[in-house]
Amino acid sequence: MSPGGLAAPSVDISEDQDEVIEAVQQGRVQPYTALQLVVSQQLNGRIIKVELEQDDDQWVYELKLIDPENNIIKVKYDASSLTMIEIKGRHLENIIKVAE
Repeated sequence: MSPGGLAAPSVDISEDQDEVIEAVQQGRVQPYTALQLVVSQQLNGRIIKVELEQDDDQWVYELKLIDPENNIIKVKYDASSLTMIEIKGRHLENIIKVAE
């Protein structure tokens, strides 16, 4: 357990680790810390699972988050630009932050 009693999210990289490191170094994949920052700015939820996959030469972060009401939300981000590709789940109004 991490400080505060919250478990760290599980991280699953289905691709070759050396290939992932090379993709990060070349800027084709943004580091996980950058993704965490984007998620914290856009969504009210806690990341509970992260997957990084390469699909047709596009790197994608697939996340599972839990919102304040304990709903599970699935979100996909383009790993190179950190642009949200897809979001699925119930009560998305609870998780999506509205720009002020």
